[in-house]
Amino acid sequence: MGKDPYRVRLKEPLTKKVLNFISSLKDDLWIVEEDIIGTEVHNIMLYEQKILTKNEIKLILKVLEDLKEKFQKDQISLDEDFEDIHPFIEKCVIDEIGIEIGGKIHTGRSRNDQVSVDIRLKVREGLNLLSFLLFELFEEFIKLSKKTKDFFLPLYTHFQRGQLGVFAHYINNYSAHLLRTIERIEEIFHRINRNPLGACAIGGTSININRERTAELFGFEGIVYNSIDAISSRDYIYETLMGLSLLSVDLSRIAEDLLIWSSREFGFVEIDDQYCSVSSVMPQKKNPDTIELIRGKSSKVIANLFSASLLIKAIPTGYFRDFQELKINLRNSFEIIFSILPILTEIFKSIKINKSRMLNTVNNSYVLALDLAELLVQEKNIPFRQSHKIVASLVKDSKNPKDIFNKEKLQNYILEITEKKIDISEQFIKELSDLNTCLNKRISQGSPSKLEVEKNISLLKIQKNHLFNLYEKRIQRIQNAENLLKQKINELIS
Repeated sequence: MGKDPYRVRLKEPLTKKVLNFISSLKDDLWIVEEDIIGTEVHNIMLYEQKILTKNEIKLILKVLEDLKEKFQKDQISLDEDFEDIHPFIEKCVIDEIGIEIGGKIHTGRSRNDQVSVDIRLKVREGLNLLSFLLFELFEEFIKLSKKTKDFFLPLYTHFQRGQLGVFAHYINNYSAHLLRTIERIEEIFHRINRNPLGACAIGGTSININRERTAELFGFEGIVYNSIDAISSRDYIYETLMGLSLLSVDLSRIAEDLLIWSSREFGFVEIDDQYCSVSSVMPQKKNPDTIELIRGKSSKVIANLFSASLLIKAIPTGYFRDFQELKINLRNSFEIIFSILPILTEIFKSIKINKSRMLNTVNNSYVLALDLAELLVQEKNIPFRQSHKIVASLVKDSKNPKDIFNKEKLQNYILEITEKKIDISEQFIKELSDLNTCLNKRISQGSPSKLEVEKNISLLKIQKNHLFNLYEKRIQRIQNAENLLKQKINELIS
């Protein structure tokens, strides 16, 4: 193919060793389609600004469309003498239509603003797919929540059985996490969806370009105004990695819960066989390997954020080649998350919740201790610190959880601690020992009472619908821009 068109300034070509060291050519395949689209948009703008003629833009767009199709079909052989994808594509155009026309495609543009466009387009696409996958997982959570509103289970603090709850309440907790992640994506998207093209190398260009027009053709919501900011900032990459990292923390914690709860010691849930492996020697084993790998792969996403922070923090203002390493972090993090979410969604579609095992655990625990303490406060006017001491003494003295329903013992501890004789009725004990009654006495907003769980589900669905409408607007904006670009390309080629 010949010499890299960018290396005119230097006498000697790169040695093979140096080229292998600095090249991002293979990594750039991740953004090759975006790079071609960016070049098409830039050159349509050059034509509209009368910098290219009708015949020139026609020839340029024909070659670029052909290149795009060949890359999509994997019909292009990369020339490994090139440092990155940008001069390679430019040289492909020049070889096809000559330097007189092909040599104009980079007018008023630098690799610096070019690569920022490519990454913003790629990240934008990734964020939209991520939102879609999170909405799918959310729907499975809501379905499961509706089915398990009366599945009692202990709620844990310090890994100790704390209070009575229901499985739906637990699932609603993670539904809220997912929606917060989708909210963050919405915010990140609008900061990323800005046009850096036209900043050129760092200080703009004397060529009569139109940055607003390229923003329109990309579907961007405006321009990154300051030319230094446009090519130097990488906060949009770091912010994206932060969002992916935070999501991976949530996914890992969900995986950890499933690992614990699917163990024989708990037995609260059962993971379907198709997501489990077996031991090579222990015939009784059913190992939830997919869950373990979700936890393990999540750590790589967190590591990518840490790696990016170390890279970005050391770079002065301007553009530096170090930035190319960030593409690897981004691609890897997106790929990991995209591999996890469909698997986790399928796991929750097929998961079995062991209602009786959870109820048995509740009945063999002291999760109603706080309910008793609060009942003494409300119905017997005992100060909470004293009621806390009464119940703590009762638990300490008991041989099994049923002892906290022992009327005589309870009355004795009340007398001992308050120095007041207070009668405890059978009705009082009956209320305490009925799980539904205890839960429905929890009147605070967001508690696991049936009313509050149902309200929580409704609020989550309202929030999800709002976020989904915003997501659809994002998709529609991009689709409109893509249609506009296709229409313009077809018009100019024909």
